[in-house]
Amino acid sequence: MDSKQFVKKMQEDNKALFTASEMQVEAYFNSNPSQEKLVDHFIGRMVNERMNMVEISAKIANMPASTPVEELALLTKQAQDEAKHFGMVKNVIEHITGETLDVEAAILAEEANPTAKGAALLEKYEAATDPLAMAAYQFIAEGRAEAVWNKMAECIQDEYVSTTYAKIAKDEGFHASIGARSLALLATDEATQARVEQIARTMRMDLFAVSCMNTTALPEAKKLIDEAYSA
Repeated sequence: MDSKQFVKKMQEDNKALFTASEMQVEAYFNSNPSQEKLVDHFIGRMVNERMNMVEISAKIANMPASTPVEELALLTKQAQDEAKHFGMVKNVIEHITGETLDVEAAILAEEANPTAKGAALLEKYEAATDPLAMAAYQFIAEGRAEAVWNKMAECIQDEYVSTTYAKIAKDEGFHASIGARSLALLATDEATQARVEQIARTMRMDLFAVSCMNTTALPEAKKLIDEAYSA
């Protein structure tokens, strides 16, 4: 298949992951977590955005001089968005607690007792130096992030938090489109498409594992994932 058809197939294959993640996010927020648990949850998301910023910036720093300006501009925009999201989630936490967040202490505490984070997969898949892994991460993980932030915006009653998270979701959708563009440019032959499929299979399972640890693990969500990706 041509690369555009391949990207469409990948988009269809991502749907089970996105749906399962949305189900678990909704179950988590419907459980009415305490303020303490909610703050811990959002600190994890704040640190994840910072990790995305760092890893995307590393990718930009490692790009060859021959890299097209448009590609550099898109990735630089994404790194800036991740930094912006880091600040937006910090503001949400302070809105909830009514106190100034000690960001350095929060990051150090998170590093000492880390929770599962999608951004950790950037390092696992060596995305800073592997264009296919980076494109797959952007398309799959950032697409999932769009679905998750939108679902949080729907579930959270606080208008300030809901509006903030809807804005983040919109940016994540843009980041996923960067991945789609990269895949369309890179995955032009059968061998490359096969490698992307291999990366995608394990990455989707890794991202679902992140969802199970960060939200509420649901048997029906796992069933959906198993039926979609276990074959």
